Order: sequence, then C-alpha cells, then structure tokens
Amino acid sequence: MSSRRVSSRRIIVATIFLSLVLSSLIAFTRQSLVFLAYSITVFYITWGIYHILLTIKGVGPVFRPHTPPSRFPKVSVIVPAMNEPILPRTIEVLVNHQAYPTGLKEVVIVTDDPLGERVSLFMQQKYPGNVRALARRAFYPTKPSALNDALQLCSGEIVGIVDVEDIPDSDVFQKAVSALVDHGYDAVQAILRINNEEDSWITRVFAYEYAGWFRIWLNGRARLGLYTPLGGTGNYFWKVAAVQVGGWDSLNVAEDAELAVRMTLAKMKIGVIDARHWEEAPVTFKKWLRQRTRWFRGWLQSLWKYTPLLWRPSFVKRIGLIKLLSILLMLFTPIVVLLNWVSFALTGLWILELYGFTPPLLSGVFPVWAILPAFFNVVYISAWLIGGRLERVKTPWWHVILPMLFYTYVMIPLASLRAIYQEITKPVIWEKTEHPGRGVVGFVAETEAKQQIPATYQPYESQELELDEYYTSSQKTISEGAAIALWSFILALDLLFIWILLSNPNILS
Repeated sequence: MSSRRVSSRRIIVATIFLSLVLSSLIAFTRQSLVFLAYSITVFYITWGIYHILLTIKGVGPVFRPHTPPSRFPKVSVIVPAMNEPILPRTIEVLVNHQAYPTGLKEVVIVTDDPLGERVSLFMQQKYPGNVRALARRAFYPTKPSALNDALQLCSGEIVGIVDVEDIPDSDVFQKAVSALVDHGYDAVQAILRINNEEDSWITRVFAYEYAGWFRIWLNGRARLGLYTPLGGTGNYFWKVAAVQVGGWDSLNVAEDAELAVRMTLAKMKIGVIDARHWEEAPVTFKKWLRQRTRWFRGWLQSLWKYTPLLWRPSFVKRIGLIKLLSILLMLFTPIVVLLNWVSFALTGLWILELYGFTPPLLSGVFPVWAILPAFFNVVYISAWLIGGRLERVKTPWWHVILPMLFYTYVMIPLASLRAIYQEITKPVIWEKTEHPGRGVVGFVAETEAKQQIPATYQPYESQELELDEYYTSSQKTISEGAAIALWSFILALDLLFIWILLSNPNILS
C-alpha cells in the first residue's frame, strides 16, 4: 500500500474521530466534559504514581559491571553518518581512545553522502584492520535502514551504536562487554550526557532532561525489571539478539525504542550500565523541535503497531501484565504530554466556574483528588533536578527552573502535536539533527594510564551472584528511604494546598 493511500486513510480516520468528539461536546456538553476530565484525572494519577516509583528506584546506584571482562569478544560499532563534518574525530576516538584490544575493535561507517563516503574510505585505508566503510547508493533515507545494511558487515559478536557526535568514555567497551558476557544481559544502554551544555538555554535544560531520563527513569525501569527503551546511541547488544528479533524497523523514526520493544517481547534482558557517552544537544528551538518531533512520531508508530498485539493472551503470559503496561505507558508519552494542554484548559474552565465567571459545567462535580494530577508535575521536574545533581550537571538548577517550565509545558506538547500531525498526514520522513561539533570544546583527552589495558590480568571467575551484589555503594546516590520521604512530604503539601483552596475559594480573591 502506498504511503499516500495510508496518509489519506489516516486523515479520514482522524477527521471522523474529531467530528465525533465535537458532536459529543455540542450535544452532551456537561457529560462529555465530565467524562473527559475524570478520564484524564485517573490516567494522570496512574501515570504520576508510576513515575514516582521509577524515581524512587532510579535514585539508587546504576549497575556497574566488573572490569576487565572475563573474555574479550570482538566489538563492532556502527556509526551512521550523513553530512557529518566531525566524522573523522569520531572514528579516531573509537579506534584510539577505547581501552579495549585494538584487534578486537571494528568501526563500521555507513554513509549516504559523498563527503561521508570520502572520509570513511580514507579512514578505512588509514586503519585497515579496524574500519570498514559502507557507502550506500540506492537506499531508504532513514537511520534504521542504514543500521540494517551495516549490521550485515559487522563481524563482531557484540554490536554497538555510536552517533557521530558521541564521545564515549574510555571504559565503555569494557563495561558493556562485561555486562553482556559475565552478567547475562542481552542489551545494555550507557548513560548519555550533554557535552555542549553551555551553548544555549535549551542545551542547559536538555542536560537536566537527559540526566533525569537516563540516570533516573531508565535506571529505575531497569532496576524494577520493566521495559527499558534503548537510546539512539550508546547501546550495545549481542549481534545474534538483534538478528533474532529481525533488526531495526526501517520505517520507524525512533528505531531504538522500537527495537527494545521486540527484545522485551522476546524476553531478552535489557539494562543500564554506569558508563557515559557524551553527545551534542540541539542549540536552537528549530533543531530541537525537529529532533523531538521525530522521537515522538517514532513512539506513536510503535504505539499503533504494538497496541493490538500486546493484549493477546500469549504476550501477556510471556512477559507479564506489569511489563506489558510499562511498554504502553512509555509509548503513550506523546499523547500524555499533549493532554497537558487539555487538562490546563479544563482546570481553567473549572476555576472560572468556581468564581462564577462561566455557567456551571464542571463545578460541584469533582472530589478533592481531581486536581491532584496538576501537582504531579513536580515529580517530573524533580526527577530532572535530582538526575542533574547525581550526574553533576554544571548549570545551577535555579538558573534553569523557569526555562524548564516553558520547555515542559509549551515546547514538549508542541513537538507532540507536530508529531501527531506528521503521523496522520505525511509519509515517513527523517528530520536529521545537525551536528556541527560544538561539543568538542568540552572534550578533554583522558590520560594514557586510563586508556591502557593491563598487559596481564587475572579475569575473575564468573559466579552466580544476585544482581544487587553488582551495584556499588560508592556512587553518589540518594537513598531510597530519603526519596520516599521527599515524595511523601511533597504530596502532603500538595494535598494541604488543594484542601485549603477547595474549602475556601475566596482565599485567592
């Protein structure tokens, strides 16, 4: 079926849906608003409690695999590149700045442009034993399509994905290999950090968002054994695992999360490791919007694709209801953030009714707890701030708290709306993020002592130990008890404020 026919069908379905919603609001205004408000309220409370649990668990230590690993399998790293002037730097970092045996490192460069082709072929001649170049002529212009082509060239047992702007810490290969070889993981995700944090207010907020996402929420998912989406870079997995689940979906523009869904359905073990990839955040709003739209659209693609399948009894029995729900809650994110605007509108209508400015449609209906989701937003902001503290983000939190609110309540829902519009009306397109290499200024070469591998070492003997024994207490963390106390205090203040507001509406007049 052509993409034009698919878009036409989606436009028709969306038009019918919106017509039914508008008809219900006109014919049954009060009943429709009450149903909408209660539905959003119940969903937001579920969403908020889920993220509180993720945050409480995520503040704990990140899994730190023992190094060196018991054996050194060959590692093939795929670097997809298109119009990337900083490609030579990335190859040099991977070949020369990873503490891993030189003969067991392979960098596969897959390019779709003449510049990348020339650079990758030159680097292949410079490092004939480590670099392989793949120049695509006839291709589908998406990153997952390039990854599928490059996977065929990978000769290593373990495959990693590294974006061109990335600078991995020197011990990433060893930690990833150790997690896969010695600890039974099928795939692991390194924590992504922002290297050009000081470029703009967007990059400063982005640094906190990444810290909250990777250090807190992904870590929380992994520690709870829930669905843990992979990032677009910094993930490492057994090649046979990727082949087993069919590689990447060439039409999905958030190929990382979609691959993790299929790995989860195949009962593969995905974790987060205490290793860092440093990458470059979009500096301007336009570049940020294109990137975030692509992520949200990919999640929506996975939502439409897997929702009809996940409720089959065979899938529920295979992975369990809790893990299934964790997949859906993740993929629903674009819709949830867009519902913020709907909930704000309903809250505004409720307040206007409360003070007699509009006819009664919602007032007098809701219990005290109905406004609670509005205060769950503190959970998300706090997770970013806690993640920033644990990851030692340089910008003080009080410098970004106001931009963070604009970022959360205006920019992110706008990206979600744009993603929904594209998914309904446009064929699959890849809105590429430009990487001028601004993050290079923050890169400091590590000392030779840290880069080297001991000439001789005694690999530890693998033992069947509980996973918690591999978590180190030496990392900078917040105790789970303190996190529980913090959230309890915040929610108590929220409930007190709500009770005061509802019991005496004139307090604000």
